[in-house]
Amino acid sequence: MAPAELAAAAFGVAYILLAIRGHRACWIAGGISTAIYAAVFYRAGLPMQAALQLVYVALSAYGWYAWRPEPAAAPARRWPIRHHLVALGAVGLASAASAPIVARYALATAPVADSIGTWASLLATWLLARRVIDNWLWWIAIDAGLAALFATQGLAMTAALYLAYSLLAVAGWRSWRRGIAPA
Repeated sequence: MAPAELAAAAFGVAYILLAIRGHRACWIAGGISTAIYAAVFYRAGLPMQAALQLVYVALSAYGWYAWRPEPAAAPARRWPIRHHLVALGAVGLASAASAPIVARYALATAPVADSIGTWASLLATWLLARRVIDNWLWWIAIDAGLAALFATQGLAMTAALYLAYSLLAVAGWRSWRRGIAPA
């Protein structure tokens, strides 16, 4: 395990624990983790995941802004099933479009899994930033799938982290459902 992977994982754990508690600092820890992971994933032959990490840095800035402290901060809310179905279709279409491109031009080692994980993760991060409770359900599935992908790429620490993320997402789902909305 490389020191960069370990540092990225440590900041990643801080991110998820702070997000579950609705603490705005989660976006700082997440931004640091993803900046480091961009290089880790690029070296592992996962170009879509590497690019996603760079987008996450920008989404971390957005999340920091969206969760700014103010009396009228939006409470956590649910998404209707039709929104999830449309989102699932969009993830599928985006993945179908990007997988052949990264397979051909970016020398991806797992283009389909890399693409699905990337597009679904973008959606789930946006849902988290918008305080949609259902983001946690997306993360349970995404993180479990990414754990398997990272294990196949020899990223054992990252695979373990993403498996832990999946379990922590269950805690996030329960916590947010009980009405502990981000402050």
